[in-house]
Amino acid sequence: MGDDRIDSFDDLFEPFELEDGPPPASSTPPPEPTPPPAPVEPEPAPEPVATVPCPSCGTHNPAYNRHCEACGARLGKGPLPVAPPPMVRVTPGGRALGVLAAVVLIVALVTMIISFTGDDPAPTTTAAAQPTSTAVETIVELSPTSVEATSELNDTYAAINLIDGDTTTEWQDQGLRGVGAVITFRFSQPVAIKEIEIRNLPDNARFRQNYRIRGFKISVDDIPFEISDQLEDRNTPQSVTVASVATNVLTLEVTSVYAAEASGENPPFNELAIADIRFFGSLAEG
Repeated sequence: MGDDRIDSFDDLFEPFELEDGPPPASSTPPPEPTPPPAPVEPEPAPEPVATVPCPSCGTHNPAYNRHCEACGARLGKGPLPVAPPPMVRVTPGGRALGVLAAVVLIVALVTMIISFTGDDPAPTTTAAAQPTSTAVETIVELSPTSVEATSELNDTYAAINLIDGDTTTEWQDQGLRGVGAVITFRFSQPVAIKEIEIRNLPDNARFRQNYRIRGFKISVDDIPFEISDQLEDRNTPQSVTVASVATNVLTLEVTSVYAAEASGENPPFNELAIADIRFFGSLAEG
């Protein structure tokens, strides 16, 4: 019985053999070894850059610099580069002028050729240059021969007082406090009037008590337009420029006035008053 048990125990295990020697060689070849990296050559050392000292602060700068990197002073004494001049652009107008000049030149050349080749060229005459005179015009006071107004307060304040050269006499208008009054001056021969001078009453109290001329229109018979202007409210002489060449008549129309004022206990008057009017210019030529 003991042997049977042993046989049964041996049956439980399969017999095996120890493998002798290395395992069989594989059919795949082994990888090739990696080559060592190539040696890195050192970079060449940079060439030294020439430097120049700054004449202002002494800092050394590369020779190619034009100005110091420290203080900005100019390093070299040579002239700085100059930008080239801009290109001239020819505009359409310029081209047209060029074409016109060329045409004129061609016409002149053709005319010269014809004049030299003609059988009987016409004689040419050159007018002698006449000397020009630059005489200075002399301005003098002009005296009207007569004066008339659309209204007068009375004989004491007649329009003739305007041209007597006396500022203590005066003309006073009786209608509408002077607005619309027209004064006409006449000259015995044509005159070139350049300026008139209007004088109000010199006495300040009487100047304020009367109406004073403000706006006016002036016309002459040789120029078809009127001169419109205004006077200042003062009793000193005031000048008015006139454009005339050869006139016998000058007309002054009052378009507006300064209001009369009371002087102390004296009430204002209802009349416009002017002391004197003078004329300046020259006698008409011819």
